[in-house]
This record gives sequence, structure tokens and C-alpha cells, in this order.
Amino acid sequence: MLKITNQAKNSFSMKRQLTLILIAVIGFSIPRNVAAQNKLDIGFWSQAWYQHVENGKNNNPLNDFMVRRAYLSLKGQPTDYLGFFAHIAVDRLGQDGLDNPSLGLGSGLAFRDLWITLSLNESFKIQAGRMYVPLTRNYGTTSTKAMLTTDLSFMQGGIRGGIFYTSKVGRDDGVTLWGNPFNGRLQYRMMVSEGMEDSSNPNDQLRFVGRVVVNLLEPEKEWFNQGTYLGKKKVLSFGAGIDKQNNLTLNNLTGQDNTTWTVDGFFDHPIAKDAVTIESAYIHIQNSTQTNTFAKLAPGDNAGLFYLQAGYYFGDPLGKGNLQPYFRYENVSVEQKNETSFLSGGINYYLKGHNAKFSLDYTVINHSEIDDQSMFTLQLAVGI
Repeated sequence: MLKITNQAKNSFSMKRQLTLILIAVIGFSIPRNVAAQNKLDIGFWSQAWYQHVENGKNNNPLNDFMVRRAYLSLKGQPTDYLGFFAHIAVDRLGQDGLDNPSLGLGSGLAFRDLWITLSLNESFKIQAGRMYVPLTRNYGTTSTKAMLTTDLSFMQGGIRGGIFYTSKVGRDDGVTLWGNPFNGRLQYRMMVSEGMEDSSNPNDQLRFVGRVVVNLLEPEKEWFNQGTYLGKKKVLSFGAGIDKQNNLTLNNLTGQDNTTWTVDGFFDHPIAKDAVTIESAYIHIQNSTQTNTFAKLAPGDNAGLFYLQAGYYFGDPLGKGNLQPYFRYENVSVEQKNETSFLSGGINYYLKGHNAKFSLDYTVINHSEIDDQSMFTLQLAVGI
């Protein structure tokens, strides 16, 4: 005989109520006389890597060629108020020891992003599908096509690291309410999504994520921001985010509540012909859902993460392009475990902004218990 627990009934009831509320909001808010637009934009960009890893495979040096990212983008707007966006993607194609075709990792294509947006006005939009988890700036709003550093922070999936929060390659399936009130001085994003699934979430609890950003100079109104604007924008923003999913099973312990919060700041400003970019964030994790072997992070752990990164863009060209040196310091402190730090330095050489650039990156991982480990990355990125 099939038994349905009260918790399961409550979870189903909550989902049904959220769905009915969403339908009601859409029904009352859609403007009449919706005009046809029939717009479709297509783009493609790719990042090709060579990477040398000290003490890599079997503790021997590893030389690895890969396509770090290859993304085909489709953006359509059939009416003034309805639109869609999709990224058909593969990540880390050819990376040694990695292959998860269903997620488009190593081999196989996947919908990295796929959503429909109902844009009632600039202050209120409803977005449904697979999309960024709106928690951090580094991987919650910044486009991986337009980063300051060669890759994301190590704990958010950069270089050869993993993402510290539950995701489908930085995304989740759900609904996000977001907008830019006060002419973009404020941006909010509120998501209800799946989060952890299967045996780790026996009662199918929903995940709730939210992020708020205050823009003190020029606003950033788009879904995807840039990690550096190369002197074309003046930005000073401060953000905060929270990610919560309750009653999980972590490290064989039931009834665990996962809560992550973060605060961050971003500054990007021209200086005569040049430009400076600075970004920093602190992240606190309670009852981690993920494993990261580099930082000794395991499910159920509590941890604190910090990073600071900065770059300086030279407006005067050198040859055919422009130089931008950068650095990043990242630290991970897991409770009752030793700290791990990541120090990166590199150079971007822009031929045509983020659409054509070379990058060099050198990262050193400082482990408390074992010898340091270094990684060298050479990147060629192109896009249209």
C-alpha cells in the first residue's frame, strides 16, 4: 500500500500554491494587444585551452588540451513581453579524466541555459527554465565570456575546481522573479528551484535563492554582467545573496539544513585611457552539499570562502591589441580542517574586446598538509 507522508503532502501543496500564485500574477499582469516582434539573434563563442598541471595524473605532470567552453546562443523575442534564451553548450571537451555527457561535460551537448521570460516592465520579470543560480556575482551574474580572469574562482568551478553549491554546471531548474527598479539603482533576483534531488532530498524540499545588488554609479541591468568593462563603463556595486534548502540528507545525517550567504563588491572605472577593475566577496557555507578535494570540503561541512581579484587595462595598444594584467587571491577555511589558498596571476591580450583575446594564467594551490601545486593555462577565446 502506498503511503504519503505529511511532509510530502506539504511539499506538494506548497508547489501547487506557488504555481497557482504565479499563474494569477501572469494572468492579471500581461498587457493586452501584444505586438509581434519575431526577433532572433544567434551567436557563438569558444575558449580553447592548453593546461599544464604539476602533480596531476598519478602525481605526474599533466599536459592537457581541451575546449574549455563552446556555446551556441539563441535569443528570440516573438512579442514585446515574451522572449526566450538558450545556450547549447559543451564544457571541458577533452579534459583528462572528465566525461559527463548528460550535462555537456567532457563530451555530449546540453542546454546549459534555457529559459522563457515574461517581461512585464523593467522592474518585474518572470523567468522560467534552467538558468544561473542568483547567489554570487562571480558565477551568479557574470558571463563566462567576459571574465576578468582566465576562469572563474577555483571554488566556483574555475581552472580545475568544482562549484561549491548545488547546480547543474552553475545552473538550476526553476522560476526567478527579477528586475531593475529605481532606474537600475537596485537589482533583485529571487529564485525557487529544485536544488538537491534524489536520496539527498527525500522529501523533495524546494530550494530558495535570492540576491540584491545596489548600483551606485552606472547600473548593470542585464541578466549577464561583465567581469571587466575595459574602460567602457563606470560601475560601483554592492551585492548580497542567500541560498537555502532544508531537511536534506548530508554525509548520512538526516534533517540537515543547507544555508549559504554571501556579500560582494565590484568596482570598474576608467582612468584616462586606462581602466581598473576590482572585485571581492566573502561566502559562508553551513552544511555544504558539495565535495571539493582541493579544499578538503565535504557534504555537511561548514566553511568560509574569500576572494579578491583586480586587473588594470592599458588603453594604449601594444601591437594589435591591449594588455590587462590581473591577479586573484582566494582562501578556503573549512571548520576543523586546514586552510587552502589559491593565488593566480595572469595577462589578457585583447584583439577585439571579449570577442577575441589571448590569456595566460598561472595558479598556485597552497595546501597546508601537502606540497604546493601549480597550474599553467594558455587560452584563446573567440566569439561573435
